[in-house]
Amino acid sequence: MEGIRNHNFAGLENFKSAQQVERAQKEESNKVEISPNDPYMKWPLRGMAYTNEIGEIIRPMSGMLANLLWLPAIGYIAADVADKYKNNPQGEHDPSKKRATKQLSFQMLASVILPTVAVKAGQKLTNVLSSKGKLSVSINDRERITDMITESMNKGSHERFADEAGKIDRGKYTEHIMQNISEKIKHKKTHKEMQNPIEKFLSFLKKPFESEAKTENIQKYVEKTVNEAMDLRESLLSGKKPENVSEKLYKAFKNAAKDGSLEQKKSAAFNVIKKTQANKLFKNRALKSLGGLVALATMMKPIDNFVEHVLIKRYISPTIDWVSNKPWKPLPEVVKDKEQTA
Repeated sequence: MEGIRNHNFAGLENFKSAQQVERAQKEESNKVEISPNDPYMKWPLRGMAYTNEIGEIIRPMSGMLANLLWLPAIGYIAADVADKYKNNPQGEHDPSKKRATKQLSFQMLASVILPTVAVKAGQKLTNVLSSKGKLSVSINDRERITDMITESMNKGSHERFADEAGKIDRGKYTEHIMQNISEKIKHKKTHKEMQNPIEKFLSFLKKPFESEAKTENIQKYVEKTVNEAMDLRESLLSGKKPENVSEKLYKAFKNAAKDGSLEQKKSAAFNVIKKTQANKLFKNRALKSLGGLVALATMMKPIDNFVEHVLIKRYISPTIDWVSNKPWKPLPEVVKDKEQTA
């Protein structure tokens, strides 16, 4: 009896040992096969993976440059995946589609998708926090209001509120802008009510990053922006250089209005106002970009670890292994494989 017990105990221990070996082998196969000396995983080459995120950070300031900065990241990812397909972690030529697929999954998640999400979240959070500041109006709302006023002046809408001397009634013009804003808010609410289920779900996800300014705060910002624009306009039309206009810009204004006609002066003054407001928007957008940069720098390392040790190891790599084993193969192929193995 004692011998049977010992035999059973030994068999159980062997079974557990075999399970542990199998588990260790499985975990090893689920790892992303990266050599410690892999140049693609070392800085500064690793930094190429984040050029697209840098592009998203500066997108509020330059959309074209943001698009161009995607090219180095795509090139880096393609080169890394090609290297992993051709060579094993020891640097030996050993083509493997499975290894390349795992590395592509890692790069898409750790270098493209999740960092971009972090950047966008950082920008949106900065926008929300900006609404808690002195102006109580978010960066996005400031941009929309400034764009609306600039576009309105471009169409000449402010001239409808001018007196005989050509001076704009700022109160009435501000009221006109506020009516336009109210119309846009009303249309936005109507659009939300008419959203389909998918659009409503996406709006729900965006809700934590949205901020709605109070009407009185919007009106204060509109009044502030209108006063800035009209102060510039009146100074320029009267031949005086405004304090917040550079010598270079004022010289350009005088050259544009050198024929002396009032209409030409008004057109040149509008262009000065437009450039001044654009500079203000640039500073606001730079602040939003800074929020995206901070988010990327903070989340870069945690994202790499999360993707490698959780997503790839636990979910993606086992799935790739399962698919590569072709569990759906016809019975003759299964029998053939078993015979070859035997």
